[in-house]
Amino acid sequence: MVRNFSVLIVEDDDDARKNMEDILSLDGYQIESVSHCLPAISAVEKKHFDTVIIDWRLPDGSGGDLIGPIKRELPNSPVIVVTGIREFDTAVIALREGAYDFLSKPINPSALRGLIGRLVERKKHLEKIDEAQQKLVASERLAAIGQMVAGLAHESRNVFQRSHACLAELSLDLQDNPESLKLVQKVQKALDDLNFLLEEVRNYSAPIILERRKCSIKTLIEETWQQILAAKQLEAAPLLELNVDENVPRTWFVDRDRLCQVLRNLLENAIFASTADGTVVVGLSFDESDIKSKQQLRLIVSDDGDGVPEENREKIFSPFFTTKTKGTGLGLAISRRIIEAHSGKMFVDDSESGGAKFTIELPFYDPKNNSHKSS
Repeated sequence: MVRNFSVLIVEDDDDARKNMEDILSLDGYQIESVSHCLPAISAVEKKHFDTVIIDWRLPDGSGGDLIGPIKRELPNSPVIVVTGIREFDTAVIALREGAYDFLSKPINPSALRGLIGRLVERKKHLEKIDEAQQKLVASERLAAIGQMVAGLAHESRNVFQRSHACLAELSLDLQDNPESLKLVQKVQKALDDLNFLLEEVRNYSAPIILERRKCSIKTLIEETWQQILAAKQLEAAPLLELNVDENVPRTWFVDRDRLCQVLRNLLENAIFASTADGTVVVGLSFDESDIKSKQQLRLIVSDDGDGVPEENREKIFSPFFTTKTKGTGLGLAISRRIIEAHSGKMFVDDSESGGAKFTIELPFYDPKNNSHKSS
């Protein structure tokens, strides 16, 4: 069933229009229909359609009058013209006017289904091409950013070292002036933050080259949680509830260090969002399939915080977007890149408690048939 492919039918013959509606609706397409030229033009101005089927002879004009306006509003949506069985000349004119194809009356259900089916495949191919082009542009942009930041970091390193050396000497002279010493320490902290930001941007823009090894995801989650608690030295922290389904494989082929980086980011965010006496819930499940290439591991991190507003659910994976008072806004952007380098997916929605629920899907990886991924 195809639920995201929409069709506008422009046909004044009630029986013919109803016939096409029934055929395409049964196949799961989204259908709208009108009987005149003017309502058809109004419809395409207000809404996107993946294809438009128009009868050549209409009460207030012809198909030729519609093709131009439709193509201007929907340049990537094919126009199909319906003609009489003996109107071969009309079909030729329609194709010259920019129609994608034509159908003859009475409509043959198999011909209609076959034509729309080909257009669905055409749309899928175009979307894949568009996605590939977007990834190429993003990759080139990242490479340019990486070169710029690498040069900036190299030039800045000496500046940071000289600044810290001067501040260290100044601190010795200010031992008897605690207020001035505090200001020096603030400057040192600001320099460290700036250096950290440069490193974060450089890490984000650098290519991700995976070193996949067998790894126990359950153990990695537990170790990462303990490392965070030890590093943060929190007086009060949420509890960790780790739920692992019985069918989860003991090991999975991943880049352990990279996945640890993702887990650290998600768990730190969950701790930040949760109440001190709350609970961070981590779930680990396995989608089994007879075909190994369709098997995947699902990891979910949920908190009991305020959640992520729907309008921000894609923005939070964009570089430098953050709702925190501190932070670079690169953690989730880097995390998604790491998961996508594993050919996986990462997204967010609401948890059962109303907080945020981050889901990671990691597909099966066969080291014998796959090379290390990079992006």
